[in-house]
Amino acid sequence: MVIIVGAGLAGLACATHLEEAGADWLLLEASPGAGGRVVTEITPEGYRLDRGFQVLLDSYPTARRLLDWEALLPRYFESGALMVDDSGWERFLNPLRHPDWLLAAPLATSFSLREKITLAAYAAMQFPRSERSLAARECGRTTMEELVRLGLDGPILEKFLRPFFSGVFLDPALGTDASIFRHDLKKFALGRALLPAGGMGEITSQLAAKLPSERQRYGAAVARLKRQDDRVTGVELSGGEEISCDTLVLATDEGASRRLLGLPMEQGRAWMEVSTLYFTGERPLYEGALLVLPNRLKLDGTLRLVTHFTDLTNTAPEYAPSGKRLLSATILTPSEGDIAARAQAEITELLPGFADWKFLKEVRIRRALPSQAPGFRRGQPERHPAPNLWLVGDQCAHASIDSALASGLQAAEEVLATKG
Repeated sequence: MVIIVGAGLAGLACATHLEEAGADWLLLEASPGAGGRVVTEITPEGYRLDRGFQVLLDSYPTARRLLDWEALLPRYFESGALMVDDSGWERFLNPLRHPDWLLAAPLATSFSLREKITLAAYAAMQFPRSERSLAARECGRTTMEELVRLGLDGPILEKFLRPFFSGVFLDPALGTDASIFRHDLKKFALGRALLPAGGMGEITSQLAAKLPSERQRYGAAVARLKRQDDRVTGVELSGGEEISCDTLVLATDEGASRRLLGLPMEQGRAWMEVSTLYFTGERPLYEGALLVLPNRLKLDGTLRLVTHFTDLTNTAPEYAPSGKRLLSATILTPSEGDIAARAQAEITELLPGFADWKFLKEVRIRRALPSQAPGFRRGQPERHPAPNLWLVGDQCAHASIDSALASGLQAAEEVLATKG
């Protein structure tokens, strides 16, 4: 019996491969349903509120392998962004996806032609490199240090690179290792970002629905591991029930794994915190299925609270009931207090029509992503710490949807190999 603890992306991917191979497995999840951090709440009015602003990229190979893509009813963003500050608006589009934009690109004034050429050349350098070579080793420099080295610390930094990639890394200082920046830059350059029509939770719901329900137990929190010598022999649930196993896969977050394994909690990595604010209105604010990137710096020198925002219904009309619209605004390292009112005031300065929109809900995730600053791999727990024990997910892999899925598949393959 293989026990998988955690029904997030990595745990579900692991279970999928074990099921395909005909293995005996059981999935245990403390929450009432599958998903982990990739779930969607559907309100009584019909709004779809993801657990934080997330997107799926069609350049993710493992996701393409595991998911029924068309069944997700993908709704695609335009590949690019709308940059805005006190002086006006400007589109920045990916020429690989929007070749007609190349004619207008030299006239764009938000940043210089040199910056555009440097960024394009740097992205092109990553294209021939494999997934493994991009993400397997740390660069040892932060993303910010890499941008400075490239001379990309001018206007392009605050108008595009920082608001976009700090939203990806949940790291406003861009202290994430540059190897992660290179990997994600390639993925965004070559792929298209999308939302499933039913919300991001459709990803994990689809994976769970393909698995036998009798092998999935929800509301089953694992309190401790049973061990003999260097092997795990079973788990004990919070209610006292004991379940034996000959193999265990921990698809939990790093903190939960450290607790179950008895590892020092103080040696764990820091976590990035984020809040997503949802607002509803009735009239469109701008055209295009695009992310809006406000310049981080205002004219008076103060910093904006909102990292980026988007009218989700421009991309996926299904995210709101008929006649309504849904906007999400991302706040990094959110403070206490009424950040919704501050965010609405900021966006209204840029889009006066937003004054009529209503605040729906704040979704605050205090443990959204573990730190990926230089040296982060040394802080990760060992992924195979015992002969019959594996760890999967972003506790031991690059923090992305595809990497989480891939780590689950890799662990399943290694489990099956040990069983012959």
